[in-house]
Amino acid sequence: MNILRSFIVNRIIVLGFMFFSASSCLSQDNLDFQQLIKEVDSSSGIFYSQDYYTWCSTVIKGEDGKYYMFYSRWAHGKRSVETDSMNYIFNGFRGWNKYSEIASAVSDKLEGPYKYVATVLKGDEDPNSWQRFTKHNPQIRKFGEYYYLYYTGNTYDSSLQFSDESKMTKDWKEWLRYNCTQKVGVIKAKTIADLIKGNYQKCEQPIMWPDNKNTFEVATNPTVTQGPDGKYYMMYKSRKPNVGHMTFWMAKSDKPDGPFTMASEVFTSADMACEDPCMWYDKKRKRFYAAVKNYSNSNKLVSQFGALALITSVDGLQWKPAAHPLISLREMKMKDGRKIQLANLERPFVVTDKNGQPVALFAAAAINNPAKDDTDHPAFESNTFNVCFRLKED
Repeated sequence: MNILRSFIVNRIIVLGFMFFSASSCLSQDNLDFQQLIKEVDSSSGIFYSQDYYTWCSTVIKGEDGKYYMFYSRWAHGKRSVETDSMNYIFNGFRGWNKYSEIASAVSDKLEGPYKYVATVLKGDEDPNSWQRFTKHNPQIRKFGEYYYLYYTGNTYDSSLQFSDESKMTKDWKEWLRYNCTQKVGVIKAKTIADLIKGNYQKCEQPIMWPDNKNTFEVATNPTVTQGPDGKYYMMYKSRKPNVGHMTFWMAKSDKPDGPFTMASEVFTSADMACEDPCMWYDKKRKRFYAAVKNYSNSNKLVSQFGALALITSVDGLQWKPAAHPLISLREMKMKDGRKIQLANLERPFVVTDKNGQPVALFAAAAINNPAKDDTDHPAFESNTFNVCFRLKED
């Protein structure tokens, strides 16, 4: 009897070990961007304009074999106050909140150089539209036969009230009347050429917005991917009631263009505050990943405020820091040996192959704080640019 009992116990232990090993093989969290990032080639890996701030790059290979970048841009300089006496709050870099448009650029190679093609989306100036002004935060994806371009838009809400207006400046209240109307939209087309030419289908209503119950103020930074269950997962940024910092939320849908239903919170504590997610599903490691900008000084996720970080999830709903959470500090290591410190390194976008393996990292960057120079033609160091970090084969 003792021999039989011992045999059964040993078998249970062996089976348990086999199950644990199999589970580990099914889902491995060993992606390490620090080992993959290559030096930046300044002749091809940096995209900028002398007339516009460039931001929010998102890149895809078109059906013609070329690479297309969709990105945010808005003009340098001061805004006219002829028709709006408070338009000065959008001078220079701050103009993104009213004047950003989504443009396209093309390259023969993934890393560039890219050349401007056309503006794809801009404010429609319709006073009744939810997307009257800015178009921002683009993300391009292909699902099935269609290319989907997700973005955020906003309008102006003069009726917006604040809990303690006595502590707020007039300029800040006016800024929020634009900022707190941001919602998520999407357009789709069967070819990149149709997207660029305006021959696309547009959802007239937003596909995500604050529900004023779980989230409020904004719905921004949309990123969408398809999970192994065939569902479409959206991560986006909003605010949780009575929580001052921004938070991430997950939503799910049966279709890439919605309707999306809120599914879970991601990070809601101040010490894990993040923004600018780019999410994908890694078929090799059998898990979701998202590249994010760290928005906390807690050192809980990574050691530097504003650094790019990696978070992960097995089911797309419950998220945690990845085993190797640091993607990049705010710096660029150049091919010529220089190391350039950056004031900003934001809006990461990870290009992957068909199996979800990263092949390139794009990000918006600035060497000096771009908000401190609102001249018509700021020097390169005070301008913004999109940068491509090629990745070694994993």
